[in-house]
Amino acid sequence: MSDTFLPGNGFDTYEEQDKVLVGLGSGRGCRAAVRILQQQGFAVAGAVVRLSAEDDTVAAAKEAAKALGIQCITLNASELASHLAEEAVPSDLRFPALLAAADRLGIQYIATGHHARVETDAEGVSRICPAADPASDESAALAALPQETLARLILPLGEFSPEELDDLAEELKF
Repeated sequence: MSDTFLPGNGFDTYEEQDKVLVGLGSGRGCRAAVRILQQQGFAVAGAVVRLSAEDDTVAAAKEAAKALGIQCITLNASELASHLAEEAVPSDLRFPALLAAADRLGIQYIATGHHARVETDAEGVSRICPAADPASDESAALAALPQETLARLILPLGEFSPEELDDLAEELKF
């Protein structure tokens, strides 16, 4: 794989033993996130959050993980819901589910295929920033994430345009 897909955001300085749990889905973005993280030296595992019994995402995520050569675990959001506020909706459970699974597995970081960036200031405060490509920016959807989540979140797609990700997908044939 070419080095053109390594963003200069500092993540490429992590050591080989650093692990990240990637929230998988059926889209190419998750697959690209896995490949970028692997290229940056992370040991990657996948997880899919089952939001309902009729959720078809699980089979697609398991298939994607198999194609990527990584482990994939299934997390049941309904089991987690009892531990959160009653007003939580299923989609709000993805990040807490990923963090809980990462903690159980001894994994420091979580990642998703969202198009946004996380930046940490000199005081150690992390914040969501817009994606480098304004047309694909999803930072508004992540703006309410708590500091505890942001401090452990990696968003590898935030540095890339959709065209660059299409090139990566073509290069890696996924």
